[in-house]
Amino acid sequence: MTRLKSRAQRQAEFLEAAARMYSQLEDWYDTHPDASFGELEAEARRQRRAVMGQALAVLINGRDTGYQLDPPTCPQCGQAMPFERYRTWQVHGLEGDTELSRAYYVCRACDGQTLFPPGSETAAAGRSLERRRGAGGDAPGLAGPVV
Repeated sequence: MTRLKSRAQRQAEFLEAAARMYSQLEDWYDTHPDASFGELEAEARRQRRAVMGQALAVLINGRDTGYQLDPPTCPQCGQAMPFERYRTWQVHGLEGDTELSRAYYVCRACDGQTLFPPGSETAAAGRSLERRRGAGGDAPGLAGPVV
C-alpha cells in the first residue's frame, strides 16, 4: 500500500467510495421497496458512517504517517532509530470509525526506546491528531508550534 497520496489520488479514492455507497443504497432500496423514509435514512446513515471512516483514513494516512527517509535520533543516546513498522489504532468518531497509522521507530541501543514522529501535516499525540502551525495556515493568537 502506498502511504503518501496526492490530493487528486485521495479525492479519487473518496469519490469511488461514495459511488459504491450510492450503488449499495440503490441495491438496498431495490430489495426494500416498501421501506419508509426513516428506514431508508437509517440505512443511509449506517453506510455513510462506513464511508466517512474510510475517507478520514485516506485523508489523514494519505498525507503523512511520520515516516522519515533519514531515521530520527534517539532522544536518550543520540543513535539513529531504525524504522520498525507502521502501528495502527482505531479511532471511534461521530462521523465514522477509522484506523490511523503512524511510523514506529525503535532504538536498539536504549533497551527499546520508541518514537512516533509527528508528520509534517499532523502530529500524533496520545492518539489524537493536532493541527500544526504552518501546515496549511497558522492559527493566530496561539502560542507554540502545535495548535
